[in-house]
Amino acid sequence: MILCLIGSLIAGIYGPWWAPAVFILLLCALMGLTVKQSILTGSISLGLVYLGMALWMSSQDKAAIIEKTGLLLGGLSPVMMLLVTTLIGFITGLLSGWLG
Repeated sequence: MILCLIGSLIAGIYGPWWAPAVFILLLCALMGLTVKQSILTGSISLGLVYLGMALWMSSQDKAAIIEKTGLLLGGLSPVMMLLVTTLIGFITGLLSGWLG
């Protein structure tokens, strides 16, 4: 789990948005985890990484992008936007762990 968190964070910072999912897919495949272990590891680690990166980026945001995007998506608050981002990371990690 720790390796997934660290690797996904590094891939998320230096790569495109899908790089952490590829990292989790490869790591779960190479480690030979069961399907249940892969799904849990992938979803929890990528959900936490997306939440951490969203919190970090929103704290450095001076243009209020999260609030503006929330307005475009039906008036979502910044907290709901963070939850949606975490949910997207959770689902992406779940699918990449499942494929691995």
